[in-house]
Amino acid sequence: MRFVDSNVFIYHMAQDPRYGETASRILRRIEEGEETATSTLVVAQVCGYLRWKGRSDIIPLYIDFLRSIPNLMKMETTLDDFLEAEEICRSHSIGWRMWDDAVITAQMRRIGVDEIYSNDGDFDSIPGVKRLFK
Repeated sequence: MRFVDSNVFIYHMAQDPRYGETASRILRRIEEGEETATSTLVVAQVCGYLRWKGRSDIIPLYIDFLRSIPNLMKMETTLDDFLEAEEICRSHSIGWRMWDDAVITAQMRRIGVDEIYSNDGDFDSIPGVKRLFK
């Protein structure tokens, strides 16, 4: 199982000229049955991005898309995830600028996942996380 970061959804929906096709390929594999996970933090990040870009009208479509993929586990973000993220930031001296990435790493650890679909190179500096974007 792999975790899916927000930029995969964003690049796909925005049809990003540089990264959109890679993101779409990843999402096709998930739609075809690859077992993956994401979290309510990621969902909130994507919705916040859509609102910031003036595309709030797309949020219901995004939520429907998420609901339509049964093999994409949608995990709740918990207070324990934040507490573990604090420890990740401290123990790896990664700083608070990577707070969301630390929370996602805590979520990945909670479910025993060490690979993430993401184009965010910050994950490369977190030990135990393998970033994939292909």
